[in-house]
Amino acid sequence: MAKVLENLKLIIGNETEFCVYIGTTNEDSEEESAETKYKGNGHLVIVSDNNPEISTIEHSDGTTFNIRPDMTISRISVKDSYRMDNVKYDDIKQDIVKENAL
Repeated sequence: MAKVLENLKLIIGNETEFCVYIGTTNEDSEEESAETKYKGNGHLVIVSDNNPEISTIEHSDGTTFNIRPDMTISRISVKDSYRMDNVKYDDIKQDIVKENAL
């Protein structure tokens, strides 16, 4: 498990938007069983003038972003910026943008 800052692309409304995941990765230890492995957890910072709501967020490939009941979206004190809490690393790992793709 490592603390990370990952650049992401998500679809908010009908627009592709860059976001940042701030949190931890999954535990990669081979010594632990699959049931006890740590699942990474963190939050997203979303900068979008599309006012993201739970129903308007999709993965970068257009598939549905599975929203759990514990996930919340709240406005933060930066223009057109929002915070999405309780995001699992597994939720976003397919949307990570490698540096050479930015």
